[in-house]
Amino acid sequence: MTPHRTGRELAEVIPLFGRRGSRTSWDFADDVEPVVESPVERLTPHGIELEKPAAEDELAALTASKPIAQLRSLLGWLGTSRPITGAGVPRSGSVRELARAIGVELDGRASRSRSMLEIPSLMTLWDAAKAAGLIELTSTTAVPGPHAQQFAHSRASSLAAHRTALSHVIGRYFFSEDPLRPSPAVDVIAGQIVLASMTSTPRTRLPAVGPTATGDLYEHIDALILRGMLERFIADGWLVCEGKYTVPQPFRPAVLDAMNSLPYYETDDTSR
Repeated sequence: MTPHRTGRELAEVIPLFGRRGSRTSWDFADDVEPVVESPVERLTPHGIELEKPAAEDELAALTASKPIAQLRSLLGWLGTSRPITGAGVPRSGSVRELARAIGVELDGRASRSRSMLEIPSLMTLWDAAKAAGLIELTSTTAVPGPHAQQFAHSRASSLAAHRTALSHVIGRYFFSEDPLRPSPAVDVIAGQIVLASMTSTPRTRLPAVGPTATGDLYEHIDALILRGMLERFIADGWLVCEGKYTVPQPFRPAVLDAMNSLPYYETDDTSR
């Protein structure tokens, strides 16, 4: 069995975590009975039936989510303008101030970073603000974008900007550049759980991760990362779990937009 699977192949046949998985073997993907419920196979965003929520319900849900609240705080920090570097990010001297303003805690490595480009949690929100038209960049400054005022006041006309912003944040969760997380498998599995949470057969809450001594080390690390991702989604407010994982209806347009942007679900040329 080849270990060189593409993202699309991973999306079609998804392992969870068996007993013999390792960094150098894919045996756990197909040949080992998993210790917990197996994710849905071949589930893609294109197969999800979306019931469009009422605009006011969608806007109310989006504005209550953590990432959107952080983006409103980012606009408050921005004010009328802020100086930026040639790379299009706030100068290093203001990064800590921005982090405090939007409620992002910087770990030791982030605190020592010489550029905000090296801090994914801040870059995710900064890029989401650009994508949603909340900020615009000149050669030397960042200024409020065309949708900033409506967004800051949660006006009905800002629904599209809210959806774009949250979709961008969600999509970034599935593109990790962490050197300790070299495999896309965990991202794909998390995506399958999210997709299933918008169907009639949502996934049951994952069991607690046992001690390292009970299984393979790399399997243990992957399980911890997966649990951590799902817990972060719940903390953000767009995923809930009362026994089973569910994306509330008002969040589904934004979540589906994010999932459709992932390369795992790109359509082959032959099927277009």
